[in-house]
Amino acid sequence: MAKPIRKALDLRELMDSVIGLNSEFAASCGATCKYRPEEDDLMIYADEGQISQILINLIKNALQAGAKHIDISAKMGRDDDVIVQVANDGEPIPVSAQEQIFIPFYTTKKEGSGIGLSISRQIMRNHNGSIELVRSDAQQTVFELRFR
Repeated sequence: MAKPIRKALDLRELMDSVIGLNSEFAASCGATCKYRPEEDDLMIYADEGQISQILINLIKNALQAGAKHIDISAKMGRDDDVIVQVANDGEPIPVSAQEQIFIPFYTTKKEGSGIGLSISRQIMRNHNGSIELVRSDAQQTVFELRFR
């Protein structure tokens, strides 16, 4: 994993770019993807390409799980960290798999490689941040990225 080359990133611009890159695939799946920040002008200090890779992977996974609505939100945390949540209404991750989804080469998909979420976790660790599955049930699956 390449060392992150960090710069100040405006979250709205980053999300607009990532959503734009996925818009054709989302439309072909009959899905929408929206960014709804809880605060304006949120910034992170991160490697744009690497963080985009995480977000693209989460959106792609949601679409492959049959999501019709993907909602990305962002807010400031209590400790001046920035919290980004990627939520979708696709099929939930089986409870039996939830503890293993970040393990390299573990997959619940017939054609998956099992490296997307493990790479995402490594990228977030290299940014002194974290990624976690905070919820996956019949209503919603939510991943949380925390930038410190």
